[in-house]
Amino acid sequence: MTERRIQLHLGKCIEDLDKLYNVPDLKSKRATLLCKTAQKLFENAEDARAKGDEEYSYVCYMKYLQVIAFISKGKEYMKDKNYFNNMLGPKNAKKAIDAAEKLKISLIERYAKEQKVKHLMDIQENELIKQKIDENRKKAMDTLNLEQPILGLPGPDEVTIKSDQLYSILKNGKLKVMILDARPGKDYIDSHINNPACISVPEECISPGQSANVLEQNLPAASQPVWAQRASSELIVMLDWNSTTVIPGKPLHLLKTILLKWDIKVHYSRQPVALWGGYEDWLLKYPTFTTNPHAVPPSQDIMLDDMLSEIDYPNWSDLNPTPAVSRPKPNEPVVDRASKSAAVELYAERARNMQQILEQQELIADTSLTLEMQRIEAEQDWEKIRQQREVEHRDELRSMYQLREHEIISQLMQLENKQFDMEQENQSLREKLEEYQRREREEAAKLAESIAKSQLAPSVDTEAIAAAREREAAAREVEVKRARIAAVTAQRDSLDRQREALENERKRKLAEAREKQKPPYRVREEDTESFGSQTESANAGLNRSQSSPNIAKLSSDEEEPVAPSFDRNTKPTKVAPSSELRQRDFQPVWADVGRGLTGLKNLGNTCYMNSIIQCLNNTAILVTYFCNGQYLEHVNRSHSTRGAIAEELAAVVRALWSGQYRFIATKDLRNEVGKHQRTFRGSEQQDSHEFLTILMDWLHLDLQFPIKPPLKENLGASEQAWHEYTKAKESLVLRLFYGQIKSTVRCCVCSTHSDTYDSFSNLSLELPPHAARCSLSDCLKLYLNGETIRGWNCPKCKEKRDAVKKLDISRLPPVLVVHFKRFYLDPKEYCNAYRKRQTYIDFPLENLDMRQFSLHCPGDPVYNLYAVSNHYGSMEGGHYTAYCKSSVYGKWYKYDDHLVTEISPSEVKSSAAYILFYTSCER
Repeated sequence: MTERRIQLHLGKCIEDLDKLYNVPDLKSKRATLLCKTAQKLFENAEDARAKGDEEYSYVCYMKYLQVIAFISKGKEYMKDKNYFNNMLGPKNAKKAIDAAEKLKISLIERYAKEQKVKHLMDIQENELIKQKIDENRKKAMDTLNLEQPILGLPGPDEVTIKSDQLYSILKNGKLKVMILDARPGKDYIDSHINNPACISVPEECISPGQSANVLEQNLPAASQPVWAQRASSELIVMLDWNSTTVIPGKPLHLLKTILLKWDIKVHYSRQPVALWGGYEDWLLKYPTFTTNPHAVPPSQDIMLDDMLSEIDYPNWSDLNPTPAVSRPKPNEPVVDRASKSAAVELYAERARNMQQILEQQELIADTSLTLEMQRIEAEQDWEKIRQQREVEHRDELRSMYQLREHEIISQLMQLENKQFDMEQENQSLREKLEEYQRREREEAAKLAESIAKSQLAPSVDTEAIAAAREREAAAREVEVKRARIAAVTAQRDSLDRQREALENERKRKLAEAREKQKPPYRVREEDTESFGSQTESANAGLNRSQSSPNIAKLSSDEEEPVAPSFDRNTKPTKVAPSSELRQRDFQPVWADVGRGLTGLKNLGNTCYMNSIIQCLNNTAILVTYFCNGQYLEHVNRSHSTRGAIAEELAAVVRALWSGQYRFIATKDLRNEVGKHQRTFRGSEQQDSHEFLTILMDWLHLDLQFPIKPPLKENLGASEQAWHEYTKAKESLVLRLFYGQIKSTVRCCVCSTHSDTYDSFSNLSLELPPHAARCSLSDCLKLYLNGETIRGWNCPKCKEKRDAVKKLDISRLPPVLVVHFKRFYLDPKEYCNAYRKRQTYIDFPLENLDMRQFSLHCPGDPVYNLYAVSNHYGSMEGGHYTAYCKSSVYGKWYKYDDHLVTEISPSEVKSSAAYILFYTSCER
């Protein structure tokens, strides 16, 4: 009959148990008390062994042996050995030693067997995942080959659809379409598109901050059955009376926001599009396909919405009346028309350049106004959702409202950052404009002086008359360009005034909202945690140049609210690949998404972790390494983390690339990280650069494998230093991310130099001081420039000398990670507070040539950007996102915690860029 043994629960190897039986300092304890403690430990060990808990029994036996070993060395024991031996039991020590040895042998066998089983399960899980990916790829290819393109279908990047396109799609009948008529309800009843897919979503039912569920409850009864089938719709078309685009703050924009952001149950295959020209255009072109062709569109308000209407353009004919040409006089000198034409041409060229600058400023002012409108809308949404969350008692809806608050705050921070970047760009344009205007004044003065001299001279012949006419024509042309520039300047000033008025109104409303939300006595506990900062105090709010909701007032996710329930009928019928994957607490929200396009839930200020994970998740070679199971051959159990960090990250990467989830939670990875680094245990915001640096070291140690060491006599100084660092152990992480820096210190007197080499997993670059804009090249040059150090002990001079320290990159990694030191210690502030530099750094998306910044490094020194970790806000409160280029789809995506959206490459560069990921590998 075999002994009953319970499941292993205290560790993964015998070394884990060895850490548990260490006893504290016993010097202050009396021998008699220690004897009682030892007896208690022995009894616990015997009891645990009888119950089959081998791990706890082994730990208690070992603690017992440590205690009696200490007792036997004490003075009290030496004085009366028989007394203490009787107290301890004469045979107990030998029995404990024998039992501990047997338990150790048994446990080592059980741990080895468990690791083998786990290894086989991981391989099986990996095979299932690969099989699933292959099936999905084959299914997608089959679908691609079978499906014929549908004529008239708008492209994935288009936001509108023409009436003739929609008519063609409806007549074809192969595509499942849903048409959302967002006009007032009475207008829909009067006349609408005659198709069963067209339903009324009345304008009066749409409001900011609504969820799709709330909107559905307010819809007319006839619309609800079609609305419920939106998940299966292949094309969703929205329309009002006459819009040609989706304008922020208008019903179509609000409806689109509800569908894409607040409809958690549904993942749309393509974003909704607006009908260009609205129902009025459809009524004009296809009256027979309406329920009432005689409907009359509402009269258009002649109030001018765009800013150009507020500008009074000058009448060019009134600027310079044609002057009377004076008759030529005898003895007038011949006019040098060539020099005058050159001067006029130069003046006109500068006028064109000024006009281009002003047009760019006009575009910036117009975009800035749009950003202001979006911020107003977001702040209104935030206030409404905050109020709804406070009065809501159901945990499910409170959790949903909390998720929306996080999204809005992230949106506000990003809008504020975009506005800051635009202001910096506008300042640069102003400086260029002032330079052109200065040159213009100088050239105008010279031209006027030349013309005046010519007019003082007596006339000679008809040729002089023609020259005078040419001068007048050139002058009139210059005046026309000046008037045009003045008109554009007036337009810019009008936009600036409009934006300022909107901003003042926004600040006033926000101040009123914040005043109302202040609690009369104390703040509730769930409101004291911030989305991006610590608890709020009277002076701990985020200081901003422009107002936005204080993120220190938002609730965190630390309380782990109950996850919202979902309609299981709409969930894809997919099963997790294995029991091992289901055991991890991913809390997945199911949806068919693209591979690698799954978001990560914010677990309470874990956006710093989410940002880095998504950047690593788009490192193509690393993803392949984790997904094909190759990493399992390299897991190192002898390191302090026992390979657990690598295993948990691999599980997360496989889940992110399964294409089955809209977003998941990384609770197991976070818990494992917290076990080994206290900094990352709590719910406070941390630095993504610090997390990345520590994570790289962990992964390298977790995935080490031995290599054959080269002969030292055949190595140069750099290679020798590299192999001394690796100690004949490498990893894929080391080979991908780690490089080497050469530091040279040279004596200013005798030129003796000393070289040292250090490894790096990322380059941490200072920013040029007092610069509003700079480039990556500027930062690299600043990092590699030599600096003078005082009091260097020169080995040749045998005394302290001034020396120059110079850095060079002696080994470039295939994946180059660049960190910008945006945070600095401000000595002017009380308690030496940290501040953030908002410098805009221009960096290339492609073809970063590192040859000029490195020594003779092997391999390809040309890099392409594939990921950016962004930081918005300041030290008092901030938020992290990631911009990543998909190796599968070749497009850029924004990873904002659980939200993943496609972005334009032009959006990648911003003053929020914090860590850049470049690769020289083929993706």
